[in-house]
Amino acid sequence: MNNNIIEIDDNKFKNDYNEINNYSRLNKDIEGVPIISSSLEVSTYSVEDYYKTYYPEYKIIKFCNFTFVRMGRLLTFYFDKTNNYVPRFSIGPHWYLTIVLYLLILSLVLLIYFSIMKKLSNTKNIIYFLFVFSVYYFVFCAALMHPKVIMNKKKNSSEYGYCSLCKAYYNPYNKVEHCPDCEVCFEKMDHHCVWVGKCVAKNNTFYFYGMIVDVVIFYIYIIYCAILISLEKRKNKSM
Repeated sequence: MNNNIIEIDDNKFKNDYNEINNYSRLNKDIEGVPIISSSLEVSTYSVEDYYKTYYPEYKIIKFCNFTFVRMGRLLTFYFDKTNNYVPRFSIGPHWYLTIVLYLLILSLVLLIYFSIMKKLSNTKNIIYFLFVFSVYYFVFCAALMHPKVIMNKKKNSSEYGYCSLCKAYYNPYNKVEHCPDCEVCFEKMDHHCVWVGKCVAKNNTFYFYGMIVDVVIFYIYIIYCAILISLEKRKNKSM
């Protein structure tokens, strides 16, 4: 007979339950981030009021009917009301290098088209421009998606780390790092990439590495097309 019976510590269970309820009463989730408690409050709370109340250190910028929030050196916008007004998009401090990257890609695309692709069939040119579109798409998403800034203002356990620069607590198991260029902490930080204008972290890592894979396949396709033209020229010379 198996006597391995799990004993539940009632006091610990009650303390954990009360702690979670305390977070709810304080309008904070279990990670310590302020939340909106009711659907009515969601409809009446503005982005400006929310950040002035809970994050006064973030600068609010109004432009016409648009509201931007400056987090460190990130300019964030398009906030999700149903998810604690977390921004969905952001522009990094090196945004101008992203524009340079777009122009470099465009120059290279035109050069390859007029020197190689124009001599090939329409089908190969359609595939070529589909690759161009996909590269631009991944670069655009990597540069625009908000990477996930650490915004936790409450210490939840003795294991939590603390960034004195951001004045925010973080779970050390989430691979959190502070970026001196963006001047904020990111969750699942990978690296700072000047070509997408900001850091590559939780929400834009997929698009960044998708861009790299796409570019590699794209170059293989261009080499393949160049070999076809070379073989066609040799064939014409031998005739």
